[in-house]
Amino acid sequence: MKRISSFILALVLLAVMLVSAVPASAAVYTPDVDLYSQAYMLINLDDDSYPVVAQKNQDEKMYPASLTKIVTAMVTLNNVPDLSVTTSVSQAAFDSLLGTGAQVANLKVGETLSIEQLLYLTMVHSACDATEVLAEYVGGTTANFVQMMNDYAASLGCEGTHFVNPDGLHDENHYTTASDMAKITLDAIQNATFMKIATTVQYEYNGSNFYHTNLMLRSGFVSYYYKYAKGIKTGSTDEAGYCVITTASKDGYNYLAIVLGAPIIDYNNDGYKEKCSFIDAATLFQWAFNSLKYATLVQQNEMLEEVAVKDGKDADSVRLVAKADVNAIVPASLDKSTIIIKAKDKPEYISAPVNQGDDVCKADIIYGDEVVATVDLVAAESVELSTFLKIINAVKTFFGLTVVKIIILLVLLFVIVYVAMAVNNYKKKEARRRKRAEAAEQQEEKKSGYDDNNPLPPPARR
Repeated sequence: MKRISSFILALVLLAVMLVSAVPASAAVYTPDVDLYSQAYMLINLDDDSYPVVAQKNQDEKMYPASLTKIVTAMVTLNNVPDLSVTTSVSQAAFDSLLGTGAQVANLKVGETLSIEQLLYLTMVHSACDATEVLAEYVGGTTANFVQMMNDYAASLGCEGTHFVNPDGLHDENHYTTASDMAKITLDAIQNATFMKIATTVQYEYNGSNFYHTNLMLRSGFVSYYYKYAKGIKTGSTDEAGYCVITTASKDGYNYLAIVLGAPIIDYNNDGYKEKCSFIDAATLFQWAFNSLKYATLVQQNEMLEEVAVKDGKDADSVRLVAKADVNAIVPASLDKSTIIIKAKDKPEYISAPVNQGDDVCKADIIYGDEVVATVDLVAAESVELSTFLKIINAVKTFFGLTVVKIIILLVLLFVIVYVAMAVNNYKKKEARRRKRAEAAEQQEEKKSGYDDNNPLPPPARR
């Protein structure tokens, strides 16, 4: 009997398989402050995913000006292992900047510098002559170096960027976006040597002091100075406007600001025109430090949802809990009771066996109509498989399939038609049999001389 049951189960499961084989981020906020730049991004550096907390026109084509030198520095650092090696200023490097009005360190033809010195002059003073010398040394030719720059940007996933020179002098075909500069800078700040150079406020070379072009770092510039800022690079041309990429750290919070296309205006109405790139960067930092905070929105193992379990032994559902703590940057005024947890891609059911900790789906954490974070939901407990229920449900599933229903209906129709035809054939055969019997009887009567219409006379008396 057991063998027969096992055989039937195997057939049912096989049939089910054969029939079945037939053919669902962090919040971005809008700062409630005045900002003047054409494009900007503010990125939180305390999370490995580097969430963007504020942005505007991040994918719009912009001219980077000397922000380009971040790429020049990184291509150099990625290709020159020994920064103490030296090279000389060529006539071609010197001549390439004549008449451009580019910022230079007044390097002379034949002057010998180390790669490290050239990097400091490039990043601190934004010296285009130092940049040209680096390009020749690293790339062999400036054209080869520019190709290396574009290859580097592409390797980081930059899709809206194209460089034609190593220093950022204006060219219609030399462009980028705020989001691409974010990718480049986030890679650059992982390099300790880059950060050491890019955050240097004052650098001495050949008896001259060179100061960082980011005026937010220099206390003498009262309108721009922001004591929490560090590095990284500035840039400006008539076409690019004023640009800055810088970081700021305060009370354990760390942000990266990317500001492009800022104007120079008398925004204080005091008769002095100011570079709004620095104003906007400081404003973004102040807004973030004052208005945002890190908060634990969901704790590990916190029960958030429930899902049905199919074929479960002693359980028809399982609780879903947070896989890990979820921390996110949220408004400082956040009230946890106003947070909404909304599961996404949650299945109608999961099939037993279920192991505690199994991934099931995700859930959005929503605050003020914004998805501020996403959490993984896992099974809170294990549920064993019920073999009996599996068999019953497999049979139900099998006979509930449309294809099976159609097959059963066709079989029933076949049986009905077959029975009807069999009955009809039987009736026809029976009719033919009766006719043959009657014919035989009539034939027999004729042989005996008996005829109902002409009966024989009675025999004569003797």
